[in-house]
Parts: sequence; structure tokens; C-alpha cells
Amino acid sequence: MFILRVHSVDDERPITTNEEIEFYTITSPSNPSPIFSERRGVVHLYRKASQSSLPNPSSRSTSLFVVAVPNYLSVADFIRFSGTHLENITHLLFSRNDGIEDRYSVLIKLVDQLAADGFHSSLNGKRFSPAEAELCHILFTHSVEYTESGEIASTPPVGFTELPSCPICLERLDPDTSGILSTFCDHSFQCSCTSKWTYLSCTVS
Repeated sequence: MFILRVHSVDDERPITTNEEIEFYTITSPSNPSPIFSERRGVVHLYRKASQSSLPNPSSRSTSLFVVAVPNYLSVADFIRFSGTHLENITHLLFSRNDGIEDRYSVLIKLVDQLAADGFHSSLNGKRFSPAEAELCHILFTHSVEYTESGEIASTPPVGFTELPSCPICLERLDPDTSGILSTFCDHSFQCSCTSKWTYLSCTVS
């Protein structure tokens, strides 16, 4: 089970860029009125300590969290990446951190569990672009809490442990800790965490 606590003094704002809205409406005529929004803040990702690394009925939900999307993908690009699953999306929230310029996160709400399972099954672990190395990491998310207190956001709930939101660091964790089962090298993400690593070689090469 994954939950999010977000340190944010910002309000959620609708995305009104015509390109993104028009693209969505054209590609998903059966669901032309989803909510598009964005919010700035620092995301803290927590995982229940006793959870298995594989999804199970108790760990799934209709809300998904895409941990890190490279910034070269626009909103319209991410919508295009979502493909045929668009018609089952009710809300896309793009979360940006002013201190991290090379990536953003996405919270996705879907119409039901079947739609959420299909989105996760199809796109989790998929490359965002065939020519690039970054993978799409998707987590089932049970709750999202926003707070103006950085202390509250960074304090793990009882029985939970915090995971890094940096995709490189998250991949380097043991699968039983991160819930991520595979990785690729040659990331273009900027990661200030590398100074904490004892070695820089790929863990799976």
C-alpha cells in the first residue's frame, strides 16, 4: 500500500492550454470532460512496511501515481503516452516541484478498478519514448494528503516507511522495499543523490 503526503502551499489550478485539452477531446470522444489540473509541492512517498512487492487486491486502488515523468514530455505527450486508456481517466493532476526541473509526477484517477488495473498492467515499466531510457513507474495509491507543514509531510505514518521519489534511487532499492521489479540504465534524470551511493555501476548489468 502506497500513500502520499505533499508539502504544498499552492492551490490546485486547472490546466487550460488549448493544445492539451483539444488533444484529449479528440483522442477520447467518449470521455470529453476529465479534470486537468496542476499543483506545485514536495511529494513524500510512503509504503506500508509489511507489503509484498507484487500487487494484490488489498494494495490496489483506482488512483495511480506515476513517480517521475521526464520533463521533455509535455502534458499532451503524456496524454498520448496513455493511449487507449484515456477514455477511462477522470482526473489528471500534474505535480511539479520547483526544486526539480528535469521531471514531474502525475496522479491519475480512473473510473473503476478494472480500468486502473489495465492502465497499470499496460504502462508500468514501459519506456516513455523508444529512443530514451526512462521507464514509467506506476504505483497504486490509497491516499494523498496535502499539508502546508513540511514536518508533517516528511513524517512517516505509523507502520509506513518513506521511499525516494527519485527514479534512479528508487530503482536501486531491493524490489521488496521499492516494489519495482526491473530497471534500465542510461537515465537522463539529474540526481543529486549519487553522492550517497558507494558505487555507480548498474545493479543489473
